[in-house]
Amino acid sequence: MSDEVLLRTEGLVAGYVPEVDILGGVDLELRAGEVVTIVGPNGAGKSTLLKAVFGLLKPRAGRIVLRGRDIAGGRTHDISRSGVSYVPQLSNVFPSLTVEENLDLGTLARRGSDASARAAAMYEMFPRLAERRRQPAGTMSGGERQMVAMARALMPAPEILLLDEPSAGLSPQFVDVIFEKVAEINGHGVTVLMVEQNARRALAMSARGYVLDLGRNRFEGPGRELLEDPRVAQLYLGGRGGG
Repeated sequence: MSDEVLLRTEGLVAGYVPEVDILGGVDLELRAGEVVTIVGPNGAGKSTLLKAVFGLLKPRAGRIVLRGRDIAGGRTHDISRSGVSYVPQLSNVFPSLTVEENLDLGTLARRGSDASARAAAMYEMFPRLAERRRQPAGTMSGGERQMVAMARALMPAPEILLLDEPSAGLSPQFVDVIFEKVAEINGHGVTVLMVEQNARRALAMSARGYVLDLGRNRFEGPGRELLEDPRVAQLYLGGRGGG
């Protein structure tokens, strides 16, 4: 990790319905090499924040600064070409296409990508996908589809990976695998910003975390310190801190 701030939001305000703000002024920093997790109750604005960063939702106010450049309101494909990839929680694969075809689509975001070399790297990282490369993604289990979505997002060799609830709805076995893969991806030099319902597991592996509530920053700090904070534990983690 370094002290270089790759991405930050400043007073970010956004919503889907006129005059109804989901984000009410969120500040966040993502430094090179980190895993940073955003947690909070349902409706806190966690997924909305990722969508705004990736250009899927135009902010109403505030800034989104990527390597010193304000990208707020920018086009998704331009943000993607700037080294940011995003894995949504739902509808994150093309079900009628094979694993191989899904991965091929991932290189469209970055011109000049060596698709075959990147695919080989993804099959090495996700051996299960190598075994099923000609299988339609829609016929795979939830955990396998999540692997396809993550591998496709990594095909253009992004600097930043945005993950929205990567373990949601998965079996315990695949939850373990997905968290292991997030750590492995980060170990390969990819900076990760993650929204995750499994707050304890995610914060434990995160350099830092943010707790959002009603679209605003409530707590922030090193991941393990948030886990041990009794206020955070009581309000958002369903129990006592310190363990």
